[in-house]
Amino acid sequence: MTLTFRPVDSVPVPAASDGLVAPRPCPVCNQQAGEPVTALHDFQFFSDDAKTRKRVLVQISVCRACDTTYTDPRYTADGFALLFAEAGQSYGSSEGRPHEQVGWLTERGLLPDGAAVLDVGCYMGRFLSLLPKTTERLGVDIDPLLIDKARAESPDIHFIAADFEKLTLDRRVDLITMFHVLEHVGEPVAVLRQLRALSHDGTRLVVEIPILENGRTNDLHGVFSMQHLTHFSRDSALRCFARAGWKLLEMQDCDGYNGTRFIAAPDSERAVTTRDAQARTILVDALSWMAESATQVERRVATVPQEGDLVVWGAGLHTELLYHRTSLFAGGTNRRFALIDSDKLKQGKTWRGIPIHAAEALADVDWTRTTLVISSYGGQESIAEAARARGVPGERIVKLYAQIQAY
Repeated sequence: MTLTFRPVDSVPVPAASDGLVAPRPCPVCNQQAGEPVTALHDFQFFSDDAKTRKRVLVQISVCRACDTTYTDPRYTADGFALLFAEAGQSYGSSEGRPHEQVGWLTERGLLPDGAAVLDVGCYMGRFLSLLPKTTERLGVDIDPLLIDKARAESPDIHFIAADFEKLTLDRRVDLITMFHVLEHVGEPVAVLRQLRALSHDGTRLVVEIPILENGRTNDLHGVFSMQHLTHFSRDSALRCFARAGWKLLEMQDCDGYNGTRFIAAPDSERAVTTRDAQARTILVDALSWMAESATQVERRVATVPQEGDLVVWGAGLHTELLYHRTSLFAGGTNRRFALIDSDKLKQGKTWRGIPIHAAEALADVDWTRTTLVISSYGGQESIAEAARARGVPGERIVKLYAQIQAY
């Protein structure tokens, strides 16, 4: 297996595809009052497709009426399925810290014997599997194939494949959990209203989301993840709960990463009319952090030798961000690239015309005239170690981040 090098954008691109994204009103107040604050045009999601142009406008807007920040246009159901096919369809909400989550709920007395617990965005049910067996455990996610696997793995847990805003049950539940899910859904108020319909007066709702206030990072993505459709602040989250018929009981920032937990109880629906005077300052801060991260990455890009070929390790959305926000792929046909990715879904394909290979292809590279650039944030150090293990000289490896921090 040998590397194949090509210039960027070296293959024909299909005509624009209709129906991948659609305009939306504010997800919290439902007004058509969005004002764009940042945009990436013709943003490509993962590998090339000979038949479909997997490129759309990724634009962040702020609502002039209630100051909610959100992605507009949003991905349609068909668009999400196509654009994120190489990233997996489930939100995977509860997979990261299930032991800590269960302990946190237990400390607050939210897992008594006999309690019916519904985990929204359950993925493979890891969180549910750790709950006391004395509870009734229910999980819902959007991917039927994933739910089939979860049922086979945990037959004692009741799994449901359904859209969250259309979910129905034959009983009311005592606890509803959503860990890093609400920011992914297109209509968060509608989802929370549907969950309100599944509750009784004593039901408690636990939601964990990233918030703009705690989103300071040097990652090129910034706090504005491509998969997030609403970019909540504390204020916009509380507005969302109120409009859906939930009242706040407790709010707590998580330690070590960007997660804020809310405990809410059923209430009457109401609109919050007061305005957070700091709302725009919070947004401007988040945008400035993102701009600063791009500046720091560009300084690292500027150290890449101008002569010779480039190997970029990483064929995901981070590489597309490098294409848009830095000069790494500038220069047209004057420079040749090859891509490495450990994901078998991507290997053998191309991204913007550049072939994607497995790491084994590094074996025969002439590193006297080739440089390797690591295109990953969280995986930067492990990729650097893997590259050195495959014979890449340390002086030919370019890292784009001086440090990695959880957020």
